[in-house]
Amino acid sequence: MAVPQGTHENHAAPGSALDRWSPFPGRVLGGLTLIVGPLVWTSGLFVQWLARQSASLSPTELDDLDADAFAAPMLLVVHDRAPGLSTAGWTLLLIGVVLLIPAMISLSHIAARRAPLIATLGAGLMTLGLGARIFYLGVDATAFNLVERLGSDAASSVFLDGYGDLAYAFWRIPVVISVGTILGSFLIAVAAYRSRSLGLMRCLLILPAGWLGMGILKEHEPGLGGLCLALVLVPCGLALLRDREPRSRVLFGEDSRVRHPSRDLISW
Repeated sequence: MAVPQGTHENHAAPGSALDRWSPFPGRVLGGLTLIVGPLVWTSGLFVQWLARQSASLSPTELDDLDADAFAAPMLLVVHDRAPGLSTAGWTLLLIGVVLLIPAMISLSHIAARRAPLIATLGAGLMTLGLGARIFYLGVDATAFNLVERLGSDAASSVFLDGYGDLAYAFWRIPVVISVGTILGSFLIAVAAYRSRSLGLMRCLLILPAGWLGMGILKEHEPGLGGLCLALVLVPCGLALLRDREPRSRVLFGEDSRVRHPSRDLISW
């Protein structure tokens, strides 16, 4: 469909570009999940960090738990000491991961304008990887249930003895597809940059999210990775809800045929 003269490319008419790119989840659902998903996920990461601060661990306990190669013993003790905050944090994290699946599909549709194959592959890998995270969160819920029934010491003894079998369960399929978030986030970032939907700086902010939450009972930072992702996805969601195509802020005209790589480095 030809764009009428004087009409900016980033103002998509209803039923045109955005709807053709995104039969699922669509403009409204896609916009909402792009906004709510990263914010809920970031909230979950922050509440998990608050739970650790509220667990009142002594310096000796912190030294002993930090000396362990895995974060699992620490997280089990934190759940035993602060079950309310711990449960709230992991619940928000689960909701955020579920919402990020349609959100990342929407982002891939936005980025598919000039790199459809890369964007589609990235979305597929992200979906598989986020599915693996949901599986791991189910295993985490089982561990926390053991803590509530047996106490942290007994639960740690029971759970950690089978940690390897749980982490590599079902022929290692979950751990293999969980890598999809790393590769998927990279491919979507590349596609978004090539389509000029996002500038280089925002594309780089997508990457940390690919590393978070891979595996059973993994410790999370206060939410910086989720905040980086929110800075990218929330403006995209707002643009979709306003029926506009997200665009990078570049320092050259849209009609210019001359690329300026040095100026692209500071594009947003």
